[in-house]
Amino acid sequence: MVVSLLGHPKVSSFLRKTKIWRDYPSYDSLFQRLPKFFPEEDWQVWLKECEDWEKQKNPEWFLLPYDDKNYPKLLKEIFDPPLVLVCLGDVNVLQRNLVAIVGTRKASPVSLTATKSLVRSLSKSEAVAIVSGMALGIDRQAFLSALELGIPVVGVLGTTLGIEYPPGNRDLYKKIKSDPKQLLISEFLLYTEPARWTFPKRNRVISGLSKKVYIMESGKKSGTISTAMSAMEQNREIFVFDHPKQFDNEGGKMLIRQGAEGLYAETTEIGGDKFESKVVSYEEWYKQKNTSHFLQKEEVSDIQFIL
Repeated sequence: MVVSLLGHPKVSSFLRKTKIWRDYPSYDSLFQRLPKFFPEEDWQVWLKECEDWEKQKNPEWFLLPYDDKNYPKLLKEIFDPPLVLVCLGDVNVLQRNLVAIVGTRKASPVSLTATKSLVRSLSKSEAVAIVSGMALGIDRQAFLSALELGIPVVGVLGTTLGIEYPPGNRDLYKKIKSDPKQLLISEFLLYTEPARWTFPKRNRVISGLSKKVYIMESGKKSGTISTAMSAMEQNREIFVFDHPKQFDNEGGKMLIRQGAEGLYAETTEIGGDKFESKVVSYEEWYKQKNTSHFLQKEEVSDIQFIL
């Protein structure tokens, strides 16, 4: 039985479109039927590709098909779950209380400070683990803070597991790979480089794994909004951090107007002044965003979240 066939682009596309896999609770029974759905010549080529991949893959990688007891229940319930995941690390992390923290790559200092504080607050929850996408900015800060506090992380890749993207996170990849209690996963088995179409697919997995999704800063058109849209479709709880000193949180404000929960906090600024975050209208934000108060972005020293 060749499990990696579930990740072959041609096979997985057919299975997700037809939903035939849902008629086969066991992959063993589905594997016996699969050849009947494809031309014999094509099937043999794909089968050979996957057999070769399984022989040549990193021996530390292992496959997690949809019928495995460790496959995440929440992820399996979404509209189009990946039918197999390739994993590196501790798969038991997937059974913890998973929450996603995502945001822009070009994060404001206040959003990075907020991300550290959020992870610190979440660390008080039982059996929590942090899910994110291995991007720069918010994703990176969420994982660095979690690792510092001893919280397990699940890095969801938009590439093949063997590609460390972006290059600026190679130190983070090293930290995660060297700790057997952490986990990296991808639905891309055969060689797949980063591309515009791979990251929306990754984003639905990030939200699909998680009970709650925290948006720490987002422009109006971004991968973070893609994750939020997936979370809405999957009926996940969405929380948005909004602060006047963010560079660009138009996307976050839009989500709050559409019904996402505001993530409220008390901010301590240099000098000891307090600021309590609140939701403002787009018009009010637009009028104030270029004032000196908004432009002083470096003066936040701490944030305390009310979860």
